[in-house]
Amino acid sequence: MSVVAGQRDEAAGTRTALLRYERHHGRDSTVDERPWILHWYPREQFEELATTAGLAVTAVTDADGKPARGDDTGVVHYRLQSG
Repeated sequence: MSVVAGQRDEAAGTRTALLRYERHHGRDSTVDERPWILHWYPREQFEELATTAGLAVTAVTDADGKPARGDDTGVVHYRLQSG
């Protein structure tokens, strides 16, 4: 697998990467390209989505593993627990 191209849309909250998958088996080769779309959400919206899916947010940490502040805008990690 390799990344062929990428595009970020801040307004939509998405990053799209075009991925190329190649399989070679003897004389047969298959090449397929597919978009991979990564969505990001504001913290409140993500927590609402998790709750709607029946998950409870048990911890939110920053990139260093420390409790994330409510106004953190960088990468945060969620610990979720099913009902």
